[in-house]
Amino acid sequence: MALACMAPLRAQGPYVPWPGAGFPLAEMRHVPAREIYPSGRPGRAGILDATVVFDRRSPWTQGRALRQLRKTAAILEHCGVAFGKVVLARVEFSRGFKGFDAAEVDPATGVPAEVVRLASLLPQGTARPVAFLIRAVRGTDSLAVSYGPPEAARSKPAYADTAWLSYRSHWLPRRDPDYSPVAHEFAHLLCRCGHAGGPSRHLLHKARNFLGSSVLPEDCARIRESSLVQEEQE
Repeated sequence: MALACMAPLRAQGPYVPWPGAGFPLAEMRHVPAREIYPSGRPGRAGILDATVVFDRRSPWTQGRALRQLRKTAAILEHCGVAFGKVVLARVEFSRGFKGFDAAEVDPATGVPAEVVRLASLLPQGTARPVAFLIRAVRGTDSLAVSYGPPEAARSKPAYADTAWLSYRSHWLPRRDPDYSPVAHEFAHLLCRCGHAGGPSRHLLHKARNFLGSSVLPEDCARIRESSLVQEEQE
């Protein structure tokens, strides 16, 4: 889906208080399919429910979040996956929050303490994966990071299946304009896989200059088989 053909981003419906959210300020709205798929949602697809949370004190806006959702939808469509129920939330974190240091991890979890704390403020039953759109991610060469569930855990902690994206990941120029950092991080969470090389651009390429909107067949297969993707009901 070429971005030049995308319809204008017009939000449908107001924000309302986000029940159960523990952030100082939290509002949400359900994003109808027509905002993500202006030409209609594809049929016969695996269904992925998701949540996108943007920091209203950062440069992220509703329009920028929706652009990332549209790009992500177009990329996942190649793998036979479509968004189902999508919640878009705008929140305020603690005053002065500008991001976190990905290198400063809690020894008990192996995850930054700020990630653990903020993820714990999500309401119970929040659809996953969750993309947090924040001002900055420090302590890493990456512009975004994601955290899957611990392998040995009996139950998923609140931070499981969350992605954290700096604003720089949105505006950094790309050779492939259809690439999406949200799609990149969601792919990590869905296929439980890392980066790969290769001569051509693709979604999970290990070289930043080779990141693109195409998805390797083996990654597509893993995404389609993810436990987070549900079969479409007849």
